[in-house]
This record gives sequence, C-alpha cells and structure tokens, in this order.
Amino acid sequence: MDLEGVVGRFAGMVVASLIREDNFPLYDVMIHDYKEDLKNYPANTQTDVINDCILKLCRALVHSTGKENVKEGIQKLEDGYRGVLGVLSPLQKREMLYLLAVAYYRDGDYSRSLSYLNQCLEVAPHFNQALTLKKKFGSVLWFLIGGPHQYYLDMILDCERDIAEAGDDAPDEVKNENIIKLSWALVHTRQPEDVQRGIALLDASLETGGLRELTRSRPSQLQIRDMLYIRSLGHYINRDFMKSMNDVCQCLDAPGFWQGWYLRRTLLNRTETDGLLGALFFYAASAAVPAIMKARSLRKT
Repeated sequence: MDLEGVVGRFAGMVVASLIREDNFPLYDVMIHDYKEDLKNYPANTQTDVINDCILKLCRALVHSTGKENVKEGIQKLEDGYRGVLGVLSPLQKREMLYLLAVAYYRDGDYSRSLSYLNQCLEVAPHFNQALTLKKKFGSVLWFLIGGPHQYYLDMILDCERDIAEAGDDAPDEVKNENIIKLSWALVHTRQPEDVQRGIALLDASLETGGLRELTRSRPSQLQIRDMLYIRSLGHYINRDFMKSMNDVCQCLDAPGFWQGWYLRRTLLNRTETDGLLGALFFYAASAAVPAIMKARSLRKT
C-alpha cells in the first residue's frame, strides 16, 4: 500500500474511533445483557440473585442517555418500592432508593428525587453516592458537582465499606459480587493505579479454587463472565491488548454477551489503528531520510 493509501485509511480509522471507541461504560449495551440474564435464570434461582440483577439493570437504565430507558427504570424501581420484588436486603433497599433519586433527577422531577434521596440517606447516612447527589440541591454551582470521575470515586468508597461490613464470613457469592462492583468502579476511573488495583483484585478472585467450584451454577457463571470482562477492559485501558483479547475471548463463551463483543470489536479496531499509525510513521521516516541525506550532501559541496 502506498503512503497516500496508508494516510487515507488511517484517517478513516481515526474518524471511526472518535465515533465509536472508548465509550465505556456501555449502559445501553449493559441493558441488553442484564435483560438476557434475567430471561435465562433457572426457575429455582434465589430471589436475592434475581433482585441484584434487576437493580443492575435499573442502574444501567437510569444512567442511559435515552429518556425512554430512564422512564423504564423508574417504572421498575417504583414496582420494587411497592413490594413487587419481595423483601429486599438493606443494601438492595439503599440501591433502589438511590436509583429512584437519580432517575427522577435525570427526568427533571427534583422534588421526588430529593424525597427518595432523603429516604436513602435515612437507610444509609454515609452512602457517598447519595451524599454527592444531595450536594447538587440548593447549590448555584450544581453543574460543577459530581461528574463521572467523582461517581466512580464515591462508588469505590461505598464498595469498600460494603466489603468491610460483610466480613470474611459472607457467602462466596456475596464476596464475588462485591469484588465485581469494586473492580468495575476502579477500572472505569482510568487512573493507572486504580486500574491496576482492579485487575489485581480480579486476578486473585479468578485464581481461587472456590470460584471455579461454583461454575456449574448460573449466577457464578455470570460472575466469572463479568470478572473476565472487567479484567479485559482493565488490560485494554492499560494498552495491554494481548491480555485484553485473551480475557474477552473467554467471556464470549457466554452467548449473547454484547459488552464482550463490543470490547472485542474495539480491540480489533484499536490494534489495526495502532498498526496503521506505526506504518504511517515508518513511511514518513522513509520519505524523510533521502531528503536529509541530500541536504547533507549539498552542505558538503
């Protein structure tokens, strides 16, 4: 391929990458995956597991860019508030109230948002995600409060507290779910030390024999899939594309996992872009060398 062809193709890749790459977290894609998970749970699945998945789906819905998704999240959460989900654990109730506050805030109903936020803080007074959201109310600089990075930092603090309060006696399923939430937040900060810490947590969890022994049950299969995906995303952010591709290919054993397919496509696009960038530099250097040699020869004469 000549230099003009390389430049043209590289420019096209850059434009494509600006449109579709690095849009993590993929809330709209997560909505699909959690809905599929709910469809595929066996009839004897524990209620707590189902409710956790519903709440993860609702978190994706209310943080989505689509207004219809936010309204769908509100409907599901209101149903849960009215008791459709049965008896919720304290952490599930805290999550439901907080997500209702977020959903109504994003929908523009600030009075309802504040009402649910106050209820959330009555249940969990030190819940950092709710405390940050409450700072927006009554502040003339509300638009400067929060933001994606603060959201992940709050989630890290909340997850760390949940892990500490659960203790070593917590069931393996609970421990694994807490690690998934914490590592997800760590990786999405994109801060090198946080990303590495998230990867290390997942390395330790995936290497324990206890997790492998649980692979026959549906929830644990999903937990392993999620761990592999988050670790793959961490390696991708660290630009360790080989390790990222290895993990994402393993988590694609789960059928219909759109987050994994999106990350795989992003990896293929990124590695091709990097290859073309290297080729562009090579061709540019190759073209520059004769000109430099000619200039030097002219100086000698």
